[in-house]
Amino acid sequence: MTTESISHTFFHIEVEGLKTPDQIYLIKILSIDGRRFTYELRAALTEEAVKYVKTLLDAVVFSDLIIEWTGDGFEARETRENLKKHS
Repeated sequence: MTTESISHTFFHIEVEGLKTPDQIYLIKILSIDGRRFTYELRAALTEEAVKYVKTLLDAVVFSDLIIEWTGDGFEARETRENLKKHS
């Protein structure tokens, strides 16, 4: 099951689906203290993906990341390029 939104108590989150052949979503995050960062999800935006994103937020991972699905689950890594930020 896919979802188009993510809610969190301490963050305003925008989800932008990119028009690409692959399923890629920019999860643009604005924290209550003004920090802006983006997670690029390279997988379907499922309930499991949303739980993983919330786990990263709760673990205070405040940097641009690429999140990919592997055979063992989701894996996150820092990106060397700047991702589009929350407006």
